[in-house]
Amino acid sequence: MSRKGGIDRGITQRKGREGWWVRIHLNGRERWFKCDNKSQAKALYGRLKADARENKFFPEKYAPKKEVTLRSWINRCLEGSTNRGKKNELRYGRRWSLLLGVRVLTDISTEDLRKIQSRMRAKLKPLPAGTPQNSARHRQWTDATINRHFSFLRHIFTLAIKDEKLTRNPVAGIHFFPEQHRTRYFSDQELGKLEGFLKPEDWKTVAFAIEAGLRREEQFKLRWDQIDLETGIITIPLPKGGKTRHVPISEGGLSILRSLSSFTVSPWVFPHTEDPLRHRNAQSFVNHVFTPALESIGIKNACWHTLRHTAASRRVMAGVDLVSVKEIMGHRDIQTTLRYAHLAPGHLKGAVNKGGVYLPVKSEPTLKN
Repeated sequence: MSRKGGIDRGITQRKGREGWWVRIHLNGRERWFKCDNKSQAKALYGRLKADARENKFFPEKYAPKKEVTLRSWINRCLEGSTNRGKKNELRYGRRWSLLLGVRVLTDISTEDLRKIQSRMRAKLKPLPAGTPQNSARHRQWTDATINRHFSFLRHIFTLAIKDEKLTRNPVAGIHFFPEQHRTRYFSDQELGKLEGFLKPEDWKTVAFAIEAGLRREEQFKLRWDQIDLETGIITIPLPKGGKTRHVPISEGGLSILRSLSSFTVSPWVFPHTEDPLRHRNAQSFVNHVFTPALESIGIKNACWHTLRHTAASRRVMAGVDLVSVKEIMGHRDIQTTLRYAHLAPGHLKGAVNKGGVYLPVKSEPTLKN
């Protein structure tokens, strides 16, 4: 280490600034680094000089990195998001911004997240005005909703790790709550009631959801140029799985499409009732047509997505193999399709009898004289 008059070169206290500073020159450039005390400054100066002698001088690795808050990082991640579920991501992002938005990414610990998870599960919905205080209260968020919030946060931290702003994901130590996966589907009796209650055109919209098995937004944003009536194929560009898929149309689905008059007036298969140049709003149809119909005929615990479950369930119960159902429904993972496996006729009956050690003795038929 170079010294002059007993003073270490490159180590100084800058006028008007606190702490000790290290100054180093390389290729005509001057760089300054702040330290808490003189000993720390001497050690840093020695490492910098050693790196310079070995031609591996990278002062950036010694420079303090700019601290990023969770709110700013969430906003940065959502700006470039192209996910179909961005609407939900924005909602989760707002929630986490309120809870931990001002905290620096590196200061958020797993213990902090466990406390938030516990508080979210314990929070109850406020009672409506005029309701007795001793009335039963329900939880603000279900376990599934809490899991979706933490799944979003895990993704946000994963992106921070890839960008070298974190070394460990604090959500990795969080245990997600077990969820009950529902496979509610409409029975033939319920579908009959629904058909009898809805207007013919509205029933065609509902029936097509079962015939094609499309997701809600895929169906209501379906264009005629995506349909090949001759081959019976619907092309869905960039669906939820992020990969263009081709959906075969059943004979019933083709019959519904051929009966629609929107082909002559609109580019959309299901156009807006007032403006044929716009597609019909899916949420509006559910709120003003589908849900009121379910309530009127007494069908409970069902929603629009139940139609998609019905499409998969009816095919499995009809004997279609699970791999084919996976392709028809556009499931990215076979595990999603396996939730319908118990509906397959005899799907375990034959398997359980194979590999056994006990063979029942068949009784001889009794002969009648």
